[in-house]
Amino acid sequence: MKKVPVILSFLTLTPHFFTQSVTLINAASLSAVTLAPGSIATLKGTHLTTKQHTFPDSQHPPTTLEGVSVTIGGQSAGLFSVSPSQINLLIDPGTPTGTQPVVVTSTTGTQTGTVTINRDSPPGLFSLSGTGTRDGAIPNAVTLKRGDFSMQTGDLPTYLALFATGLNTSVAPTVTVGGVPVAVVFAGPAPCCDGLEQVNVRIPDSLAGAGRVPVVLASKRHASNAVEVVLLPRAGEGPFTSDPENHRRSRELSGLASVPGTSLVLSVDQNDDVVRAIDLSLKKVTQVITLTQGAGPRGIAVDAAGRTAVVAESDLGKVAILDLSQFGRFSVAAELPAGPGAVAVAIADTQAVVVNGDLDRVSVIDLERKTVKKTIGVGRGPKAVAVDSLAKLAYVVNENEGSVSVVDLVGLMVTRTISIAPPARPESIALAPRGGVAYLTLPAAGPDGRFLVLSPSSGATTSLSANPAYSGGSGAVLVYDSNAYFANQAGKSISVVPISPGTGARRGPITQVQVDRGPRALAIDTQDKLLVVSNEGSGTLVLVDLVTNRVVGRINAVRTLLPGDDDADDHSDRAAAVSLPSIVSPSPRSAGPTPSLHTDPRGE
Repeated sequence: MKKVPVILSFLTLTPHFFTQSVTLINAASLSAVTLAPGSIATLKGTHLTTKQHTFPDSQHPPTTLEGVSVTIGGQSAGLFSVSPSQINLLIDPGTPTGTQPVVVTSTTGTQTGTVTINRDSPPGLFSLSGTGTRDGAIPNAVTLKRGDFSMQTGDLPTYLALFATGLNTSVAPTVTVGGVPVAVVFAGPAPCCDGLEQVNVRIPDSLAGAGRVPVVLASKRHASNAVEVVLLPRAGEGPFTSDPENHRRSRELSGLASVPGTSLVLSVDQNDDVVRAIDLSLKKVTQVITLTQGAGPRGIAVDAAGRTAVVAESDLGKVAILDLSQFGRFSVAAELPAGPGAVAVAIADTQAVVVNGDLDRVSVIDLERKTVKKTIGVGRGPKAVAVDSLAKLAYVVNENEGSVSVVDLVGLMVTRTISIAPPARPESIALAPRGGVAYLTLPAAGPDGRFLVLSPSSGATTSLSANPAYSGGSGAVLVYDSNAYFANQAGKSISVVPISPGTGARRGPITQVQVDRGPRALAIDTQDKLLVVSNEGSGTLVLVDLVTNRVVGRINAVRTLLPGDDDADDHSDRAAAVSLPSIVSPSPRSAGPTPSLHTDPRGE
């Protein structure tokens, strides 16, 4: 098998201003944790130099570049690139451990800071965005191609290559994909670049059709940041049987929300850039609502009145506001800037809270004025949000920090941060309506569907399991009445956990309901008393009776049967739709400088 060569390309975007003291973080995860000797790091500051320059040879970075030099613990660092606001560097393998001084010297003067060096540090996984979030910089280890992955490549199992820095390869690392441990077949230095490690893994057939799931690399007790891959169904088993292997689909289900007082749900298609209105009583798609091309929509929320929906457009860093006031003629009323990696949204009265996963912020949007009220900094790698409309609070899950930020929706500020014991990588959150507790899923924690019951008032957590079949980690979570519902993307099932309305504690045995491949999102249809499960791998909505916990119906959510849809895995349904978006023109907020990783298909 090939050890996939790569080129590290560190990109400096619009400058992000910091104090005169410098900050050193892991170049892959962008986390301010302890750093390992010999790892790649990103140094942030202001006026670090007057020029921008990247050294062309990533195997032999110089210790001086364009008049800039950096020492850490008295050891000179190798410099990959320099700019006024960011320096990407290699920490010398001989750097002493402990708290060490960082000194930057250039034509603009000398700046200093400190960093903790520890040989046993959390590794960082590189992502395509360079932010340590969303799509991982993960190619097929045999074909060298990036993209969505089948379980087979030709007649062989699919092997993926992960790229990390700060990984201690003296001990065997572990990797989970959707909470399922996968076989590590190689772990060691990447052949291209100093400070870069490569981990090759084999994807088991049991993960076929799981969809978009988290990948986490762990060494000893330390977990990396979570990145994502999309795992496709077996040939002939998806909604379009002629789809080839290892080929990105044109239609891919993501978010889901019900419209109160109706039998309608809104199903988001991340690859087709549409929202489909689906009538559950008729079991069919009734309308296709188009979003801006390239939007990459993920999360969706509908207000309590059922008149407005907000869609998080992850690839554009925007949100689309949908007008639901005219039944059967839903339309895009506005599109607003939110921030890079808009991955989730929740609505509290007339405000929407949008998670900007790449920029470690949330944007609060005034839905009446259709304006961004404020952007608020939260923790590293925010992934999900839930709101308490009565208390005027939002709870933001910071996946790659392992914390929850509590946001005051009146003062528009973070009032406290609740830390979760490492190495937790929480992904989803749901609030119990009367219990004063929150449920957080930990899909990367293992195949037992691990989740936490969190008391926001005290910060105390209780760890429980939602998957007695041990078939994968819990992803989406939803609470309704006296049950918590957990989606197991890897295991094609939903877990129904009876809970106490007062304490949130489990009060009975878990019921597992087999659904279709890749259950990614959940919604409750109160009109028809149904749990609605959006299955990414099968392209279906599965309907589960809330009383009996039995599957009572299925709806094809990617084939519309509307005029103009040619019933193929393409964008014909989008092209035939008439609800084109209207655009609000403010420019998106600038992002901070981030590194990225690209593969080079030429080497061996």
